[in-house]
Amino acid sequence: MYGEVIVGVNMLFNFVILSFANKVGNAGATHRRLLLASFVGALPVTLFPASFIVVIGAFLGMTVCAFGRAYESWKKSAVVVLVGALFAGGMLTAFQYRIHEILGSYTVLTYAVVAYVSLYLFKKNWLDVRTVRRLSELSAKTNLQMWGENIRLDIFVDTGNSCTEPLSGAPVHFVSLKAIENSIPDELKGPLLLWNPSESTSLSEFPGEYQKDMRLVRLQTVEGPSWAIGFKFEKWLVEGDNALRPGYIVLTKSSHQYPAGADAILHVSAMETLNLERGAVHAA
Repeated sequence: MYGEVIVGVNMLFNFVILSFANKVGNAGATHRRLLLASFVGALPVTLFPASFIVVIGAFLGMTVCAFGRAYESWKKSAVVVLVGALFAGGMLTAFQYRIHEILGSYTVLTYAVVAYVSLYLFKKNWLDVRTVRRLSELSAKTNLQMWGENIRLDIFVDTGNSCTEPLSGAPVHFVSLKAIENSIPDELKGPLLLWNPSESTSLSEFPGEYQKDMRLVRLQTVEGPSWAIGFKFEKWLVEGDNALRPGYIVLTKSSHQYPAGADAILHVSAMETLNLERGAVHAA
């Protein structure tokens, strides 16, 4: 009976650490597979606790069972398992004497709770840092040139934005009206603010000198299809001298959902220019 309890305790700790690695590494292993891997790692260590070779073999067997034999995916997940085990072990070492004195027979269960909570907090911060890093890779400072103005904008490249102008196929970017409002010519600003996409699909209300650089763009949103006005820009430079492909901007009155405090959401094609500027290789 004692041996079964020790195996169960080891399985519990293995499962907590494997679940942490599965989530952080996006491995996609099922709970059943993680449970089996936890048993594979717990049994030999219980039978031969003093053998270093058995410990190494149990670790290899456990991680291969959980995350597969493909070397790259296994290596990434195995490293996270080690990090999680060291972190949880450090937390348990810091609390073990106090926990044992207070809780007595509930010590093992409390150890598991401490390990789970510490790894949960660690995972949350790890994922938050990874998200921030990813956002920074898609963000940049830019210089938009149109209407005779140079406008500084913080942008975010939205890999889900594939909107294009229907006639030319040119990319369409979305810009906060608030960020660009002071640069809009007065004779254009009035009819723009009065234009109602649900009632008008014509550009006749706008001054003729601007109509040649304006297009109607069909948008598909969660509220259904709608029309927007696209304005052709002269040049858009990203963090230096690299220019975006010729395209159009659509002004949006609300920008509170723009990520990373951006003034503009760029078309996915802008990734090519952003990666070129930063010396990365663009993968289509």
